[in-house]
Amino acid sequence: NGDIEVGVHIADVTHFIPQNSALDNEAVSRGTTFYLVDRRFDMLPSLLSSDLCSLHGKVDRLAVSVIWTLTPDLENIKSTWYGRTVIHNVQAMTYEQAHNILHGIAPDHSDAEPPPPLTAGAPVDRNLIPCLKEDLARLTTLTRKLRKRRELVGGAVDLSSGDRGSELKFTLDANGRPVKVSPKKDLEIHHTIAELMILSNAFVAETIFKSFPDSSLLRIHRPANIENFEELEKLMGASGLSFDGRSNKSLAQTLKEVKSKGQGSITDSLFQSLATRAMSEAQYICTGNQEDGVGLSHYGLGIEMYTHFTSPIRRYADIAVHHLLLASTTKVEKNTNIIRAGTKQRATTNLIPESDAMSILKAGNISQVNNAIQDHTDGELDQKLKHIDSNHSKSNSEVDENDLLDSLIEGATELVLNPENSNGEISNNTNIGDVPLGPYRTTELTRICKHINIQNRVAKLSSKECQQLFLSLYFRSHVEVTTAVILGLRQNGLWVYVPKFDLKAPLFLSDRTANLQINPTLLNLPSSSGLPPSSGFSDATGCRMFPDGKCVLHTDDDEAKSMLEVKIPGCKNYLTFKVLDVITIQISCEVSNSSARVPPPRVHLLSLGSGIKHTKSANQSLDMKTKTKTKVVLKSELKSQCAPVELSSTSMFQVLCSIPLSPNLSDIPMRFECTPKQKTAIKGRVQTMKGRLYFGAFKDNPMSETLTNEFNSLSLENRSQMSNYDESRRIEREATSRMQRRAAEKRNNKISKSKRK
Repeated sequence: NGDIEVGVHIADVTHFIPQNSALDNEAVSRGTTFYLVDRRFDMLPSLLSSDLCSLHGKVDRLAVSVIWTLTPDLENIKSTWYGRTVIHNVQAMTYEQAHNILHGIAPDHSDAEPPPPLTAGAPVDRNLIPCLKEDLARLTTLTRKLRKRRELVGGAVDLSSGDRGSELKFTLDANGRPVKVSPKKDLEIHHTIAELMILSNAFVAETIFKSFPDSSLLRIHRPANIENFEELEKLMGASGLSFDGRSNKSLAQTLKEVKSKGQGSITDSLFQSLATRAMSEAQYICTGNQEDGVGLSHYGLGIEMYTHFTSPIRRYADIAVHHLLLASTTKVEKNTNIIRAGTKQRATTNLIPESDAMSILKAGNISQVNNAIQDHTDGELDQKLKHIDSNHSKSNSEVDENDLLDSLIEGATELVLNPENSNGEISNNTNIGDVPLGPYRTTELTRICKHINIQNRVAKLSSKECQQLFLSLYFRSHVEVTTAVILGLRQNGLWVYVPKFDLKAPLFLSDRTANLQINPTLLNLPSSSGLPPSSGFSDATGCRMFPDGKCVLHTDDDEAKSMLEVKIPGCKNYLTFKVLDVITIQISCEVSNSSARVPPPRVHLLSLGSGIKHTKSANQSLDMKTKTKTKVVLKSELKSQCAPVELSSTSMFQVLCSIPLSPNLSDIPMRFECTPKQKTAIKGRVQTMKGRLYFGAFKDNPMSETLTNEFNSLSLENRSQMSNYDESRRIEREATSRMQRRAAEKRNNKISKSKRK
C-alpha cells in the first residue's frame, strides 16, 4: 500500500543482565560510562559493551525495537510496535561514510587504514551503496519534516553550534599527548540520527507512563530561570537586538532573529553558547515521587514526556527503561504470585528469559560456548577478544560520538508527529489488589534516579576538566591563532569568548604592576618601541611593555556605549574596544620549570578585527556620544614623536662607583638641636659645648654633572631592571617576615599545649 516502515533498534542489554544480578548491581553503582579524552570507563564489561551488545555489521544481535508505520508522504504515523527482535546489520558505517553516501561521494578513502575489529568503518560493499543511499535519503526527508514542523509549531531551539561546538576532537600521538585539536564536525546525518532517537524516546516515555504511572523513569527539564539570561540579554542589547526568554518558543524565535539579521557566525555561536549555559540541568525522576507543582515536561526539547531508551550500554537509566518497556508489553498471567506481608510488594513475574550466553559469574553453560561462537573461527575469536580491551581505552573522540548526539538532542524541541492510532499497541496499566506489577517499586526507582543523577553530573564534570587539561597540554607545545569576540570590559583588559574551543577567558592588557603590555604595531609604532614584555606576556607575538601606558575604562548604563581605551604618552594614536568587537587572538600556555601544575591556556591580543577602531587622539576628554573617525599617522611622523631610546652600555653600578665622595666641613656652621635648661652649676664639672653636632653637604665635584648626564642617558630598560631588583628584594623581605611569623606561631602553639598538659 506504499506505507513506510521505520525502526529504531537498540541492543537488548537486559537479556544479558537480569535484574538484581551482580552485573546489574554493579551497573547501578556506576550509573554511567565516564568518557575522557584518552580513555573511557565503561559501565558494563567490555565483552558486552564492545561486542555482544553492539550492533556490528553482518552478525546477528539481540535488540529491543520501536517500529513505526508511516504514510507514504511521511506526514503521519499510523501504528507503533514495541518488542524484542534479532537484528542483522548489513553494513556498520561511521557518520562520515553515511554522509558521503547520501551526497554521492565515495564512502571510503583509498589510503585509509582498515578499522580495528569490533568497530564501525569497514569498507562499504559497493553493491549496497544504491540501497543505502535510498534509505538514507528517505530518513533524511523524514527528519527534515520533523525539524521543520518543530520550528513552525513547537518553536524548536537549535543550540548546536556547527563547527564551533564544545565537543572537541583530540588527535593523540603514540605517547598519548595531544598534537591536534579541532571541533567535531556537525553533519546533517548527526541530526538525522538524533531526530529518530528523540522520536523513540518520546514514544517509549508515553508507553511506560501509561502502564506504570507511579513507577516510571522519565527525564524532565525544568524551565530556565529568566535571571540566567542576564548576560545574554545585555550582549544582545549591545548589538541592537531584543531578547525574550519567557518560554522556549520565544527563546527560539529570538535566536532565529539573530541569524536572520546576519550578525555573523561568531556572534551567533556566542549567543547559542550563552543560551545553552543558561539552561538548567535535566534530571531523572520517578513519576511516583514527583514534587508538587513540577510537571513531567522537558523544557529544552519542548516535549510533554521524555525518557532515555537509546543507550543502555552506557547509561543505567536506559536499562531501567528497557525493563519497564518490556514489562509493559508483557501480559500478566492470572496465576501470578503476589506477596502481601503487611506492605505492598512487587509481583514476581518471569519477564526475562534465561540467557544462553556463558555466565561470567557462575562459569556455567560451558557446553554452549561453541554454539555461541559458531560464526567465528578460533583465530577470529582470539583476535576480537584481544581488541576488546584496546577498544575499551580508545578515546571518545575517536570511536564514540554519543556525546555529540546528546548535545544535539538536548538542543532539539517539540515533537509534532501525532500517531493516528497511538493506543493500538499500548497495554493498559494492570494492577492486582492495588499492587503495581512493574519491575520497580517507587522507593527503589527513586533511589536509583537520585544516584544516577549524581553520577551523570560527576561524569560531565570529569569530562570537562579532562578536556581543559588536554587543552593546556596541547597549548603547552603549540600556539593557536584564531578569532574571538569581546564579552566584557575590565580595567586591565578584556573578557573574550573563543568559539573554536567554546572557551571563555580573560585577555590582559596590563600586568599586576599596571604596566601596559601590547603590540606597538597596533598603534602604528615601530615594533622595537617600548621594553621587553614582563613574565606572563613573553609568549605573545610582538608584545612590548610600556610602563607609562594606560588602560582607561569608560562605563555607561548602556552596554553598547561602554568602551576601553588604550593610550601611550607621546603617541597620538590610541585603541578603543567595545563589547561584541571581533579580534584576533593568540592562545598559548606559559609553562614554568618550578611548577608541577599545567596552567590554563593564556589568551593574548594579536591583531585588530573589523569592529575595533584605530583612532587619533584629540587631546580632549572622551565624549561618549561622539564617534571619532579613523586617522592613520605615518611612520615618519611617529619616529619624531615616539623614537625608541638607544640602550646604554654603562650600567648604573659603574656610574656610581666612578664618583668620588669627600665631605666638606669648613664652611658648615654648627647647629644645636636644643638648649638645655639652666641648672645650678655643679662644682668640679666643666661644660664646654651644649647640644649635638651636625654636618652635611659635600664639596662641589665635577663628577656630579657626569652622574646626572649618565643617569639621564640610561635607557628605560636598565631602569626597569633596577626596579625589578628592588621589587625582588621587597618580595624576599616579605617572604622572610612571613616565615618568621609562622615560626613564632608554631612556638607559641607548642608552649600553650605544654602548659595545658
